[in-house]
Amino acid sequence: MSWKSWIAQRCFVSLLIIKASYSVEFEISVPREPQLAIVGQYVVLDCSFPVGKAWDLDNSVITWQRELEVIHSFYHGQDQLDRQSSHYTNRTSLYHSEMERGNASLRLDRTNLGDKGDYTCSVSTQLGSETKTFALKLAAYYPEPHLKFTASPRDVELLLTSQGGYPRPSVHWLDDSGDDVTNNTVTNISEDTQGLYTVSSTLNLQGQVNETITFVLKNKDLGQEIRREITLHSANERSSVEKGRISGDNKKRWTILVPIVIFVLLLFVLLMPALRKTCHGHHRNHHLSTKHHQAHQSLQMPFNVLYNGEKDKTCRNI
Repeated sequence: MSWKSWIAQRCFVSLLIIKASYSVEFEISVPREPQLAIVGQYVVLDCSFPVGKAWDLDNSVITWQRELEVIHSFYHGQDQLDRQSSHYTNRTSLYHSEMERGNASLRLDRTNLGDKGDYTCSVSTQLGSETKTFALKLAAYYPEPHLKFTASPRDVELLLTSQGGYPRPSVHWLDDSGDDVTNNTVTNISEDTQGLYTVSSTLNLQGQVNETITFVLKNKDLGQEIRREITLHSANERSSVEKGRISGDNKKRWTILVPIVIFVLLLFVLLMPALRKTCHGHHRNHHLSTKHHQAHQSLQMPFNVLYNGEKDKTCRNI
């Protein structure tokens, strides 16, 4: 090998080493896993880059894109939004004060389902340039379900509805034993104009129902689980429980009243001879009016009517 060939080979190897070290030195960082944003809130799309001692803002370029769609551009020391997609107008911003520390992250406000997809962060400085892409996912919490039920002597129908969530949830119904009874339900999932989901699930129970049903809704992306228990009692059971309670109350009352009544009767027997003389004339004069007053009181005493095991809340007169 000639001296010139040896020098050329050495120079080529040196250039490869310098290029390799240069490429390793400048490497931007973005999330390895998809980022998750909540619909309607803001999200910060992370992107950072290495900064040298002689970093120059005016010679740095930061660009965010979705394929060919421009989301945000920065060069010549300021934001350049002439080519920004109208979908992102007034919703994007960079952290200018943190660029000198290598922060190229993008803040995206008022997120919606149209924002989901792959985002590309491109950074170019005096040290080098690089481009990396990662995914953004959108999700929305399901609100508290609204319960509507319909009961008849033959069956009970339960309807639970929740609207405004994303993505599609899983819905399950469990019986008293924890067994899945979802196959006995009808569940409808529909989209609104914003792409959010409305869930309506109906469970029909036949005959007399005395059990606790559990409704479970899960949003996997957000780790959300709504679990609600619904306790049902048939009219017959409520009636028997109410009658048992009334019977128990009556026993307690009689336990207290019987000794008092006996005492009053004994006292009356002892005092009756003396009272007979003094009260005989007065009692004779007012006998008819007293009977009339007692009869009038009986007409005004209200009572509750049991209907399907529930007390009628209105007081009625005979």
